[in-house]
Amino acid sequence: MATCSGCCPRPCPGYLNLPAWFKVPTPVGNYNPGWAIVMEDRDEFDDVGDKPMLYLVRETKSTTVHSELREAEQQKIHYGKRHFKGALGVDYRVVTNADELP
Repeated sequence: MATCSGCCPRPCPGYLNLPAWFKVPTPVGNYNPGWAIVMEDRDEFDDVGDKPMLYLVRETKSTTVHSELREAEQQKIHYGKRHFKGALGVDYRVVTNADELP
């Protein structure tokens, strides 16, 4: 896991480009999300919150407009979101660049 060097708007102790072998099985085929990120949980006053770390999964695409993605990508993102956010409670979003973090 690498550490961020100013690319994120908040302190980010680590991020990992998920390897090709990391697959989430879905009804439409295996899905390999882009990034796993660990960030400090801070409140609106930039103080560390009750949780010491935020665990995030981000999928990077050229657009966040769902209808502009291929149908297969739309479906895999749908099931990826259900897997990470619904089943595991891990924040999951599609982003186009690091400015959209966390």
